[in-house]
Amino acid sequence: MNDSNRRRVLAGTCTAALGVTLLFNVLWRAAAADGPQSHTTIALAGFLAVLHVGLIAGMLVAVTQLVRRKADRLGLFGAALTLLGATVSARIFVLIQLAMLSEAAPGAPRASFMELLASAPLVFVSLIPIGLTYPLGLITLGIALFVARPVSRWLAVGVALGGVLFPIGRAINVIPALYASDAVLGVTFAVLGWQLLTRRALWEGTPVEVGGAWPDAVLQQ
Repeated sequence: MNDSNRRRVLAGTCTAALGVTLLFNVLWRAAAADGPQSHTTIALAGFLAVLHVGLIAGMLVAVTQLVRRKADRLGLFGAALTLLGATVSARIFVLIQLAMLSEAAPGAPRASFMELLASAPLVFVSLIPIGLTYPLGLITLGIALFVARPVSRWLAVGVALGGVLFPIGRAINVIPALYASDAVLGVTFAVLGWQLLTRRALWEGTPVEVGGAWPDAVLQQ
């Protein structure tokens, strides 16, 4: 296996795994809605949050590679925004973990995530506005995929739609949008990762459209 093919397999695996973890998030949140979580589940959520950032990095390698022919600058800009927002999201999750621990500790005063932020306005400013670069990055990546069209445009729409739903579900606290964001992005990245793993031409070939689709000769490589 040459170096380029190793990168394709690694990036495709990370992208598919990211999709799976996002779909798992939907189930996790549904289960967590029943009440306080144990220390074990809180710790597991923390480990998964770190893994999530790593998988996002792999996904960004994949998407920037896919759009490099026709939307390279747009793809790189979207990747930079997404990565910046992902690192802030990891910081935000630390506060969420503290709030979860507060709820789980017997006799401890309850402190929701929003209450923690309300008690420290400067911390809020350092987190939420910068964290919005994550959905903005996803929307930009979706546009880049739509312009470059290395894959079906419904995947590009899925990335952008997930980016639109992300702040609606989290910042505005519209719960259906929160679940929908993870579900849409989960399915989209799972399919995109699978296509990278099974269609080598997506990684190494130059996009050549024939009637709006990849020619059979390219798809069979």
